[in-house]
Amino acid sequence: MVKDEIENLEKKDQSATMPTQKGGGEEQKVPSKKATKVHIATFRGIPLKLHESLKSIAADLGIAPGELARYFLENGLARIGTGKEEVAPSFVPGGYTLYPDEKQNASRTRRKRSKKSQQPRSYYGVPREVVQAVLEKSQAMGVTQGELARHLFERGVARFKAGDLVLDPVPVQQIATLYPEDMGKV
Repeated sequence: MVKDEIENLEKKDQSATMPTQKGGGEEQKVPSKKATKVHIATFRGIPLKLHESLKSIAADLGIAPGELARYFLENGLARIGTGKEEVAPSFVPGGYTLYPDEKQNASRTRRKRSKKSQQPRSYYGVPREVVQAVLEKSQAMGVTQGELARHLFERGVARFKAGDLVLDPVPVQQIATLYPEDMGKV
């Protein structure tokens, strides 16, 4: 009895997320727009020079910048979690920061920002789970998500350039075929 009720509720939930279209006497399922959206992570405060170095390293390796960003974030969080890397935020008026030497924005009346004075934003195709892990770690440390991401990117780029971090991308098969023995033949 309970099993039937659960199945009925699941069917109702599925129909709520997947609207039907009536046309030609038949009902057809229309895919949900939420299901097809790709998550694009936004990190504020990533300097343009750092963003460009991430893009150039990714281009040299032949991978997407989002994959490299994900790797640096996951690797950096793992290093912090195991204690291989120490992160010590400093207190500044208004909270904590990982960059105490940089000029802090003074609080003043709100004015419309010009495009030039806005914080740089970097967009990467990082999965939600990784973004959530960065958010949780940054909240636990008392710093912004963008500062922690910037810190992890900087450390990742520095380790890569020093040769401490070796990245070996694996080729991905781009097409599906019924005849794999014919792959590579022209």
